[in-house]
Amino acid sequence: MVTPHLEVLQPGLQSTVQDWPGRIGFWRVGIPPSGPMDDLAFRLANQLVGNDPGAAGVEFQLVGPKLRADCDVDLAVVSGSEPTIDGVRVETGQTLTLRRGQVLECGPVRVGMRGYLAVAGGFDKAPVLGSASTFPRGGIGGKALAAGDILALAGPRAGQPRLQVAPGTIPSIEDTAIIEVTAGPHFDWLDAAGRDALVGGEWTVSSRSDRTGIRLSGPEVGFASRATDKAAENGPDPTNVINTGYAIGGVNLCGDTPIILPLDGPSQGGFITPIVVVSAALWRVGQLRPNKTLVFRRVSVDEAIEMRTALEARASAASLIPLSGEGDAS
Repeated sequence: MVTPHLEVLQPGLQSTVQDWPGRIGFWRVGIPPSGPMDDLAFRLANQLVGNDPGAAGVEFQLVGPKLRADCDVDLAVVSGSEPTIDGVRVETGQTLTLRRGQVLECGPVRVGMRGYLAVAGGFDKAPVLGSASTFPRGGIGGKALAAGDILALAGPRAGQPRLQVAPGTIPSIEDTAIIEVTAGPHFDWLDAAGRDALVGGEWTVSSRSDRTGIRLSGPEVGFASRATDKAAENGPDPTNVINTGYAIGGVNLCGDTPIILPLDGPSQGGFITPIVVVSAALWRVGQLRPNKTLVFRRVSVDEAIEMRTALEARASAASLIPLSGEGDAS
């Protein structure tokens, strides 16, 4: 008996299976959590098809996959793309039905960087270290999708309640992204001008960015005396420090280059971390595409907690409303 599945006709650009919150508990031995870069869109996609918010789904960047259904299944695409079913344009952010033999093409992402596909019942992928998430750079949890791959469905279902994401739930992506940060462990390694340049200056996302690091270019950053007059074992550059742990969302300063460390980033290294992106802003980091302009804004820990509380409410089923009409392309 053939397991119900979606067949990958075209993989898109680095499409991977992820779950949320990812591979938790192994950061201490250098294994990152992985999971969706934009967990807001990911969780909403799952709930549109009646899944637990963390069920295994597909993340794609810039160009989404083309998939053929082996059975009837409800699904949702949450992205800045224009998906089609058998060539007919369908809407993102709502429950859709893909019939057996039909082809879903997620298409290019025109707004933001990444999109998400969830299917009712989730994808049936064996967990590795407790998670179905894919960490391609480390070879943990498999590889990015390739043409001919089979995405097994855990429990394909059609006939789910037809839902859509309420208008305004996912904030629009601004021309200049504002990314909230708190002071990191090495904030005082920068002088006053350096702190103002890093937090408040305009930075541009490099094309040399991926799930392991978002590289930025921008103004020159100045250093305090503790960065320039330090013990030799810390290394010669002002940004060098004796090996230190990194936080998810930490902004490494590597010479003249700030690097935001996202969900597949390293757990430790020899560069300072002056600021840390708050957890509630990481979904926006996941949507930063090359040449995007961003500005860091410093907030307090209390403000960061308030932002996280608001994000959890936004990512819940309370943000979904009934969809009028059939909502499929059959």
